[in-house]
Amino acid sequence: MAEQEHINQGETGAEQTVNIDAILDIPLEISVEMGRVTLPLSTISRFAKGSVVEFNKELDAGVDVLANGRVFAKGEIVSADGKLGVRIVDIISEGSRIRALG
Repeated sequence: MAEQEHINQGETGAEQTVNIDAILDIPLEISVEMGRVTLPLSTISRFAKGSVVEFNKELDAGVDVLANGRVFAKGEIVSADGKLGVRIVDIISEGSRIRALG
């Protein structure tokens, strides 16, 4: 049986049933952000092979995991079978995600 959630439509009192399975196949872009830095164009124009860009995060701070550009988890970089991956170490609470929107 499909998992369902009931949503109250406010003042009308009418209930609408949402089939969660209907949205589970919607693709989301997942990305990982190590850190950010703002640099002047003059600095960037001097970059060459081997240049190092220093970010504003500590080495042990981990990475942000984003879904469609919004942080939803914290993670750490891991290596598996010669490929990089991210181990999820914390899921951001729904309240924190909502506060970050506005």
